[in-house]
Amino acid sequence: VSQIGTFVEAAPYVTGAAVAARYSVPLARYYRASPELRQSIKAARRARRSWKTFCEMAGMTVQQQPGLLAQMTNTSGKKLEPHTLIPPIRTTPDVFGFTAYSRALPNIGLADWDKIRDHIADQWGVSRIKLWQPQPGYINARAYLREPLDAVMSSELTTIDGSPLVKPGSLRADSDIVLMYSEDGDPITVNLARSSHGAIQGVTRSGKSITVNTLLAHAALMADVQTVIIDPNLGAVAPWWRTAHTVNADISPDGPTEILRAIRAEMDRRQGIFWAKRTDKITDFSPEVPLILLVIDEVSNYTNWGDKKKAEAFRAELQAVASQGAKFGIRLWLLGQKLEASVLNTATRTNLTSRISHRVDTMEDFLHLFPDGRDLEVNAADRAMPQGIGIAAVQGMTTPVRARSVYLPTEHCWTIADAIVDALGEVRPLPAPKLTLAAEAAERAA
Repeated sequence: VSQIGTFVEAAPYVTGAAVAARYSVPLARYYRASPELRQSIKAARRARRSWKTFCEMAGMTVQQQPGLLAQMTNTSGKKLEPHTLIPPIRTTPDVFGFTAYSRALPNIGLADWDKIRDHIADQWGVSRIKLWQPQPGYINARAYLREPLDAVMSSELTTIDGSPLVKPGSLRADSDIVLMYSEDGDPITVNLARSSHGAIQGVTRSGKSITVNTLLAHAALMADVQTVIIDPNLGAVAPWWRTAHTVNADISPDGPTEILRAIRAEMDRRQGIFWAKRTDKITDFSPEVPLILLVIDEVSNYTNWGDKKKAEAFRAELQAVASQGAKFGIRLWLLGQKLEASVLNTATRTNLTSRISHRVDTMEDFLHLFPDGRDLEVNAADRAMPQGIGIAAVQGMTTPVRARSVYLPTEHCWTIADAIVDALGEVRPLPAPKLTLAAEAAERAA
């Protein structure tokens, strides 16, 4: 009896604590959220609160007659009224809006939702709604407060002013890299450990460099990844000059060809791992056996070099790495304004399974990376395509989609590199004198 009494007396405090926990956790999440996510949280809450009234007005209800058991046990003498059912919803907010999850009711399926899609959008105060059925009996509705292609999504690696947020060496080769967000707000990710080679093309100022920045920045923060960057224009390699394992800014293909040969020699050395681990592909990486990310910018500069013998030597080494490198832990990413047949042969191009095309001049340029591009609903041969928008089909995706790159400006890459140098030291100094503009001006004045 005393135990029961204690339980009953304590129950109000237990209930109060449970209620406090129920409301304090969402409240804490709300105040930690970004302004965009807060707006989505409030919109999702309004949608849930008004859902019952809306369904009754829109005819999204089902009258459920009392069951036989209820009728048999009814002793009041009054006729039992039918029970009104509405599609139940729960919501999950995100930075673009929220997703409502519901169950289909008898005679109220996906087609019925689709008929009043615009009315639902007006009720929820969103620009559009995407409907789909993940499995029979269930309906999902993605509500967009803002369009993903219009929203600039800053990188998770830095603050808005460029301060680093990720500790050097804290990422791994199997960490997902969010490169872009699709027009439906879905993250487009690349996992270096589980993927193969890739390619990025786009004309000047189409956003190609921003996409490359995200790839290289994540790789630079990975403890089990070595970055090798070849870039005749210094655009991609400059921020990582002090931290990358190997860098090359030669105009001639001589130096880049030697780097490719060195990578092939590393592939030969790694053959012993196959025998030791009884496998045909290296999937586990460490500082001792790192994944090697090889990025070559403006690859056409080397494959179309005026000296045909040098160009052919580079092409041969490049094709060998592209065709055999993935199983040895090499990840090759090729960049260029247009990766046409004169730049990459078919044997090399077919091994580039992850493909991103920012704006290009013609449909033929787009078809170099997306051979079935004429049959797609999207293409990058659009002069009105904004900077940062592209067509992406990374490994694991079945259909190319329109997407916007995560925003990581080059200035922020320098701050990440500074943090890496402070924590781990620099691999090599910058080729230019380390003078600030103020110091240069003072020196000239003297």
